[in-house]
Formats: sequence, structure tokens, C-alpha cells
Amino acid sequence: MRAIISVDNKAGIAAFAQGLSALGIEIFSTGKTLRTLEEAGVPARPVSDLTGFPEILDGRVKTLHPAIHAGLLARRDNPAHMAELAAHHIAPIDMVVCNLYPFAATVARTGVTLSEAIEQIDIGGVTLLRAAAKNFATVTVVARPKEYDDVLGELRATGTTSLETRRRLATIAFQQTALYDSAIADYLRQSAALDAADAFPADLTLGLRRLRSLRYGENPHQSAALYGWASSPAGLDESADATPTGAPAQSTVAGSRLLHGKELSYNNLLDLDSALAAAASFTAPTTVIIKHTNPCGLACNDSLAESYRRANAGDPVSAYGGVIGFNREVDAETAGEVSQLFYEAIISPGYSDAALDILTKKKNLRLLATGAPVGPSVPASAIASVTDLRQMDMRHISGGLLLQTADNASDQDIQRKVVSEREPTFEEITDLLFAWKAVRHVKSNAIVLAKNLMVVGVGAGQTSRVYSVQIAVDRAADRARGAVLASDAYFPFSDGVETAAKAGVTAIIQPGGSIRDEESIRMANKYGIAMVLTGQRHFRH
Repeated sequence: MRAIISVDNKAGIAAFAQGLSALGIEIFSTGKTLRTLEEAGVPARPVSDLTGFPEILDGRVKTLHPAIHAGLLARRDNPAHMAELAAHHIAPIDMVVCNLYPFAATVARTGVTLSEAIEQIDIGGVTLLRAAAKNFATVTVVARPKEYDDVLGELRATGTTSLETRRRLATIAFQQTALYDSAIADYLRQSAALDAADAFPADLTLGLRRLRSLRYGENPHQSAALYGWASSPAGLDESADATPTGAPAQSTVAGSRLLHGKELSYNNLLDLDSALAAAASFTAPTTVIIKHTNPCGLACNDSLAESYRRANAGDPVSAYGGVIGFNREVDAETAGEVSQLFYEAIISPGYSDAALDILTKKKNLRLLATGAPVGPSVPASAIASVTDLRQMDMRHISGGLLLQTADNASDQDIQRKVVSEREPTFEEITDLLFAWKAVRHVKSNAIVLAKNLMVVGVGAGQTSRVYSVQIAVDRAADRARGAVLASDAYFPFSDGVETAAKAGVTAIIQPGGSIRDEESIRMANKYGIAMVLTGQRHFRH
């Protein structure tokens, strides 16, 4: 048997090649891989012994040769193919061991140039993988270090690999090359002079890698797994060949590290994502408590611990068993407060040693650290923000996928047009802007009541806006008096405004745009409510 070994990731390759050699497999190799094998004492020959041609163009061309690809692609059950090999003095090649240049890791680095990126586009390796995988009927292709032990074990046990194994390995190889090409196309699309019109390419592939299998999905009878962008740091990657990629550039759930607690569930991950997004909307120390992807508590304060106390006080009944998001490192005081109640999970930029000592005493509490700041961020360029698929919202529908740019409008994007007779006070404006940031994280129809930078009532996901208002004011109870209200979309009728007014709400912020806006404004004036229109809505279906 003959094998070609050409790998960028050299983890475990010397031991694997030594095992192949011990089984009598003749090894040919390239460049740095050949030197690695020689230094480890593995008998290996250069591929130039197969091709009769040296590596040229700084190694760009070394395996692209008929002597290699004919040896890989020839069908052993086709006499004409085998006769052609013999006529050209070419021997069949039975195995390819190859992994590719680290393109995704290269372009993830800050400041990488287009020239540097181009040099990390692997041509020969991809061609080797595809050729070997196409002929899996007789050729074994090994595209990942995690396969080495199983392949070597099967060879030792049976002297060959089974057709089932070769087909499985070929599937992996084609998936690896597809992932690789997706990363290249995505990078080139982003690095070109593109605008918003190019945000949605005519042909789209998504480069995703499974990070971990989950116990089940939303319900125990459903299967589930977590995937992450192949070009992004993935702290939750539990695969055997996962390698650290350094500190993430931005906070994500998939890029977080699980520091403590039980296995994460599908629903935990959804709630954690909602918690992280809501906490990241604010610059002041902020706590958000999520239940079923909706905030049931949210507050800002100069003290993180006080922000937690106020967030919990917003709806302590619903907070039980929820998920918490912080936009600051958790300190000992905050941890002490949190530890008094039951929560499923916490996500934050990090935890002090003292906080970890306190929280890890709760055996089942899941603690995630993003390893990066959590807060409003401005993309390095507006172009990148509209063409980077990783920043888009994606929703599956039957037979397809919906994509949209993220709802990340800044404070400067809203009009803040006062349409009522009464101007809002400074305190009301402060709370209105706080509530406006909070309401975008609530399912439509969404209503948020807030007072003193604290959410006191939430109405979410109702079929009528007035129902959401009623739920929010009922939840707020006496705290509705003197509170402000944010609505994610316009009031279709004035009844929602009247319901809020009778509960004691003093100011409202909403997009406007209804044909009955004047009715809502008149109702606000009737009760002395200050009303601000933003010209921007925040539906979250």
C-alpha cells in the first residue's frame, strides 16, 4: 500500500505515520510534513520520487501532477484504467492523509492583508482530498487528526479499511473542502468594495462546524446540536481536535467558555443568547434576567450588584429559574446576591476569583464567560456590518431560510420627535431611552414599563397591543404610576394609550406611523402624557 501525507496541522501525525509504516505502508510526503516525519524517524520519501518533478513556486506546486492524481483516481475494477497506469509506469495510491492551510484562522486575525489571506488558500491539498474522496471505493482519505486512531486501529485489526469506513471518511473530506471554500468565498466577498446591495449573494453557502451535541432539543423527543461559524472562535467546541484561537473579538454564546455547571440545553442556549443581546445594549452596569427568551427583569445602575437586585425586583416570581446576563465581570457582592436564588445559567464577560468561589458552590448552575467586552459595538466598517453573514439574523422556514441584517440601530438613528403638548422631563427622557433599548428584546407585540432605569412591567407576544399593555401594567401594579412606556411598534388604536394612562404612566415612546396616530396623541394630551415618536420600530417575531 502507498500513502501520501501532507498536513498543515501536524498534531499526532508522526505517531500515525509511524503506525502506518510499521504495517508496511510506503509513505510519500511534502515539504515541512516530510521534515517532521524524518525528524521523528519515520521512513518517508518526497513526492518528487513519484512525480519526477521538484516542488516549485515556493511550494505552490508539488502534488498537482498526473503521477499522483492518476494513482488516486484510477478505478481498480477498470482494466483499461489499470493498463493506462502500467503504460505510464504509475502505481496506485491507496491513502491520502491531508489537512489544509489555516485560511479561516488567518483571516480572523486583526490586520491581516489580502495578500496574506491569498497565500493561505490551499490548492494542492483540496485537490488531493477531492480526488481521494471521489475514489473512496478503493482509496482511504483522512482529513482530520481525530480520525487517526480509528483508522490505524482498523488497519491493524483487518489489514485494510472497510468500504463503510472509506465512505464515511470521504463524506468528511468533501465537507471539509466545502467548508474551506465557503470561508474563502465569504472572505473575498467581504473584502471587496461591497455595499448593502451585496449583503445577500445569489448563491449562499454557510460554513458551520458542530461544536457539541445536545441532550435533546426544545423537548425531550427532539434531537439537537450546537453549531458555530467555522471562521469564529468557538469556546463551546467539545471536539477532540478543537484548538484555542485566542481571545474572541466580540462576545458570543458559541464563543463563550463553560466554566462550571451542568451540560447546556437547547433552551439554555436560546435564553443565553437573548440575555447576552439585551445586556450588550447598555453601557452602564446592567443585569438582564431572561425567561423563555423574554426579559422579565432588566436594570442599570452604577453598581452591578444593585443592578441585579433591581432587575430581580422587577418580577421576582418570573425570575426564578431564569437565565442572567451581565455586561460586567461578576464580582463577589453580585455573586453573593445571585447565589441566594435558583437560576439556570449566567453569561458575563468574566468572573472574579471570589465570585467563582461563591457561584461554583451551586453544583448545577451553568457559568459562561465570553472572554470579551459585552456592550454596544460599532463595526469596523459599515460595509462589513452588512455583508458579514455571521452578523445576520437567520430563521428557518419550511423549504428555506430567511436572512436579515441585525436590528442594531444606535441611539443616533432614532428621531425622538415630541408630538404631545407636554415635553418629557429629563428623568422621563432617560427612562424612555432605557425602555426603548429594552423593548427591542421583547417578543412582539412588545410593551415595556420602566422607572428609574429599571423594568417594572413587560407585555410580550400578545395578539393585540392593548393586551400587551394590560399585561405590562398588571405586572407593574403600583409601580406603573410614574413609569414610562415603550412600544416596539405604533398603537393601531388609542385604547393602549388610555390603558397606560389610567395605570399612571406619564410618558410614552413609540415609532408612530399609524393612520390613527392623531387619536393616540389626543389621548396622550387628554391625560397629560408626554409622547415621543422614533420613526423606527423593533418587531421581534
